[in-house]
Amino acid sequence: MYSTLDTGRNKRLVVAWMLVALSVTLFLTSSGLWIYNAYFQGSAPPSTPKVLHKPAVSPTRTPVASDTAGLYLQKFLQHDYPGMWGLLHPQVQATWPDQNTYTQYWQKRFQGYTIAGYTLGQESTLSSWVNPETMQEYKDVAMVPVTLQIKPTPETQQEAQKLSTVDPDILHPEALYSNIPMYLSRIDATHWQILNGGPVDLEAPILPPLHPVSHDVKVPIMMYHHISDAPTQTILEKSLTVPTKMLSAHLAYLKSRKAHTITFNRLFDALYYNGPLPSNPVILTFDDGYDDAYTNAYRLLRQNGFSGMFYIITGKVGWKGQANWNQLQEMLLGGMQIGSHTINHVDIGNTYLASHAQAQKELQDSRASLQQHLHIPIQQFCYPSGEPFRHGSLALRAAIVTLLTSLGYVGSTTDPGETGIIQNSLTPQVLLRIRVDGRSDLGTFQANIPW
Repeated sequence: MYSTLDTGRNKRLVVAWMLVALSVTLFLTSSGLWIYNAYFQGSAPPSTPKVLHKPAVSPTRTPVASDTAGLYLQKFLQHDYPGMWGLLHPQVQATWPDQNTYTQYWQKRFQGYTIAGYTLGQESTLSSWVNPETMQEYKDVAMVPVTLQIKPTPETQQEAQKLSTVDPDILHPEALYSNIPMYLSRIDATHWQILNGGPVDLEAPILPPLHPVSHDVKVPIMMYHHISDAPTQTILEKSLTVPTKMLSAHLAYLKSRKAHTITFNRLFDALYYNGPLPSNPVILTFDDGYDDAYTNAYRLLRQNGFSGMFYIITGKVGWKGQANWNQLQEMLLGGMQIGSHTINHVDIGNTYLASHAQAQKELQDSRASLQQHLHIPIQQFCYPSGEPFRHGSLALRAAIVTLLTSLGYVGSTTDPGETGIIQNSLTPQVLLRIRVDGRSDLGTFQANIPW
């Protein structure tokens, strides 16, 4: 049996051990908090941008895709272009002529801007994603939103303020480069490769140079409306409706000529920054956002490995006979591009003559609606019925171009009228198209693309 003295001594020992354990716990807790604060909240060294790493979607999974995304951006900030190149998926590397061209492009892409760092948003996973540059579909893809800490240099600001009209994104690029999705492909359990570099990619939003030099590229931009086998009654309906078999024949011809569809971002990369273009580039555009854009045009484009630009009348989205927002979102994820076609498909020239404010609303609100629903920057526009570039005066055309530029539109396509396949860097708001008439045969289509 224990004595009374032993019992008292044991009690004192127990209390002493409890105090020791409590001290150790407090030390470890305070140390852990210090480590957390130092890693996640402390200031980064001057040469390293501050990066916010948000938790992954799943708390049990390390966000290794975010790590690769951050590494790619760090190498960009350090001008380590070979290091960036090494993180690209091989099929993305193949879209460039060589590594030297890649380096030269990124050396000039953000001239006139200072990039202090970046922020990574919450990583998420997608079952699949389609690269709009190649139309290659990838499974098990991670998406990481990236925001660049970017601003114009003082010299760029001063030059921009001297101009009568300037794209607002030039002076405030931080809004344009906010939450740009970066896509990565899994190699194995812990390694990823870059499919799309988010703000540091050929598909990144365009910042037009203040003083572009004249540069031509030969890129046919084909103009479609309905893709449908529904009966047509009037001459106008027949003109606007291309049967599905005819579109299939057009796409088969393009494939036989080893044509490659490109995005408008790729077009402006080439016009402004001497970016690479594939052989026989072409852009396929579809006006008005009909429901057959989703059921027929999108389906045939995907089957044949081509991308397309779809110009949307935002006030009619979801109406009978028009595509809805869910369909547009699916098309976007499937490699398609989306542009503005005003709210109500108005003659923007005549609208401007009647009311400057209403013309601005048609352009501004349609862009805002597309950005709100699709969560992407909208920089491309299409003139409904081609006006004022079919019948408007030179002064009216100049006024509309000024308005478009002031609202953040980078490029605009016409409705012939004037037609052709040569696009010029000095007329970005007057990109020429070739109209595809539903009554014409395959030979006419072939003759309009003289490669």
